Amino acid sequence: MIRLSPRSKPSWRQRLVGDLTGTVLEIGAGKGDNLPHFRQAKLVCAIEPDPGRAEAALKKAKQALVPSYVVVAPAERLPFSADSFDTVVSSLVFCSVNDQRQSLREIDRVLKTGGILTMVEHVRPKTPLFARLFTTLTPWWRQIAHNCHLDRPTLSVLKEMGWTFDVYERHSVFVKLRAWRAADTNAHDSQSVKTFV
Repeated sequence: MIRLSPRSKPSWRQRLVGDLTGTVLEIGAGKGDNLPHFRQAKLVCAIEPDPGRAEAALKKAKQALVPSYVVVAPAERLPFSADSFDTVVSSLVFCSVNDQRQSLREIDRVLKTGGILTMVEHVRPKTPLFARLFTTLTPWWRQIAHNCHLDRPTLSVLKEMGWTFDVYERHSVFVKLRAWRAADTNAHDSQSVKTFV
């Protein structure tokens, strides 16, 4: 039996995107740290609103194992036709988009019927004391961390916008989930919550 040593254990980025298939849209690619880890996708399109970070991501896109390209665009205004993608993925992005609801509307628009939104995000703490602390720190933190909000109620916003989701890994304020539109509910099976490591 082959055992993985601690150093060979797949990274959270590999586990997030390595098995995604079809045509994939990555929201907020940053400097492209996820791009080398796509293995099964047919095509990856990554958007990033910051031109400098997009340029860095483009360099990694050119070296990716699957066809990939980068577009400078915000999540709130996706420059794609409706029903363009099989999967949309985000990692540590919804804390910093300017408008979560509009971003979800755009993702809804570009996802194909039956498509999945896969996310790793940090969310507002469940404990009221820590939630208040994170809210207090957010105005300062967002100034130095690319508009990152420590207190965003992302799970509540998903529900409000009509998405169904399974949180299948969680550790503290970090969640890994898959989400789909209410109309696609019958096409997806529930998963149990696990520990996010």
